[in-house]
Amino acid sequence: MVYDRFWHSQGGGERHSGMIAEVLSKDGVEVELLGHADVDKDVLADHLGLDLSRCRFRVVPDKGDLYLESLSADYDLFVNGTYGSRLAPRSAHAAYLCYFPTPFDADLPAWRRALTRALGPVVRGQAGGIEHGVGWFPPEGGRRRQWAWTSDNAVMTLGPDAKTRRLRLELGGPGMPEPRMLTITDENDRVITEIEVAAEFVTHHVEFPSGQGGQELHFKTKTFTPGGSDQRELGVAASRIRLEGGRHGPRGRLAYRFPWLLRDPRNLSFLSAYDTVMANSEYTRGYIQRFWKTDADLLFPPIQVQRLHAAPTREKAVVTVGRFFSPGLGHAKRQLEMVQFFVRGVQSGAIPNDWKLYVVGGMEESQRNYVDQVRAAGAGFAVEVIANAPRTVVEQLLSSSSVFWSATGYGEDERKTPWAQEHFGMTTVEAMAGGCVPVVIDRAGQREIVRENVDGFRWNTPEELLARTAEVAGDEPLRARLAAAAVVRAQEYSEDAFAARWHDIVDKHSLLG
Repeated sequence: MVYDRFWHSQGGGERHSGMIAEVLSKDGVEVELLGHADVDKDVLADHLGLDLSRCRFRVVPDKGDLYLESLSADYDLFVNGTYGSRLAPRSAHAAYLCYFPTPFDADLPAWRRALTRALGPVVRGQAGGIEHGVGWFPPEGGRRRQWAWTSDNAVMTLGPDAKTRRLRLELGGPGMPEPRMLTITDENDRVITEIEVAAEFVTHHVEFPSGQGGQELHFKTKTFTPGGSDQRELGVAASRIRLEGGRHGPRGRLAYRFPWLLRDPRNLSFLSAYDTVMANSEYTRGYIQRFWKTDADLLFPPIQVQRLHAAPTREKAVVTVGRFFSPGLGHAKRQLEMVQFFVRGVQSGAIPNDWKLYVVGGMEESQRNYVDQVRAAGAGFAVEVIANAPRTVVEQLLSSSSVFWSATGYGEDERKTPWAQEHFGMTTVEAMAGGCVPVVIDRAGQREIVRENVDGFRWNTPEELLARTAEVAGDEPLRARLAAAAVVRAQEYSEDAFAARWHDIVDKHSLLG
């Protein structure tokens, strides 16, 4: 089984996971792709350039890690390619494909991270005798309110208590299309209460008898799917849950008031369930050793170098390729800054005025304003912004442009947010295979790919970026030398090289035996 929660996004990580499935299937192994969205396998394979004809696609409800862990017991090998996952499989063998070991509390403000690490150990396990079992989604929301969505059947476990108890909670459903009926039962399927839940949060009290040995409550309801890239099957949202009339000390109250304190970034127990952790770069491997205190095998992403053929004549153009994200959201590729650098270079004469900049990348509707900003920054100059370009257009530009730029991580403090850097650099390798000379930021995974003045250049400041680009633009023999070396270098990250590395890992850890 190869599990990826985000098959529907059809990104670079999904190609990495999918190539493992392809290689396994070609080796005669029966392979299932496990996911939560109803993705057309043939469409997925075509988009990612994979041969998944020997694989099956299995769609299962997204009921949380415990549910998936129980499913994994049916497989001989479980490959987890889900970014940020903490799932602990029960299969005979397991491998974890890590794109970066981002800390579990990385999305919290600095002051919350500090409190989580200082006070978290005090309150964890003291949440008033309540534990979330199978069927709950991770908490979400903001500073004033957080909530957790149920699936169609979410289990809440209550500790033993001698007194009659009452559960106090607020139920709602942000974005819920219509009200729905929630039925709460005990572990024997006896109905305790039924509640109609609408979008707005409303306080409810649920009374139930004490359970001398503990008790399970089942939250059962019909589900809906938000749509778009969010293919979760959601029931209702539960917030500000606490027990009344039972033992519920100050630490429990603190946990309920500040639920983010319950996160435990130091809990790495899930790693013991895997035979191997696989890193997509030496950069990622270093942080796995630092954050997770374990070593990793290297499994660079598979690049379709065979699809790119360097054109004999090159356009006087710089190209940059990456998904459009405004800074602070996702893996920002810094397209706006690169357009500003290019304009500055043309105005100063560092870049010849007959050169052009292509800015290419996928765009979600939420990023339209950012793309408009990028276009506006290049207005009046030879800058072409191409959002959601077909793959054929991307490959044509990578095979005919002269220089490739990358600036991911620019403006970020690598010591504080190493996950905001380019962990590997798949588009850099693609550009090199197409004969583009890479001039990339001197950080993270880019350092492993581009060798200074051998097959490209690396830069630390915008001035260095413009100076190196000017060198390539003004010296055709230099450009030709670097481009030829770049094509050769790219072959080290080919699909054949990937398969060889994967087979070495399988043999090293006896994953199939």
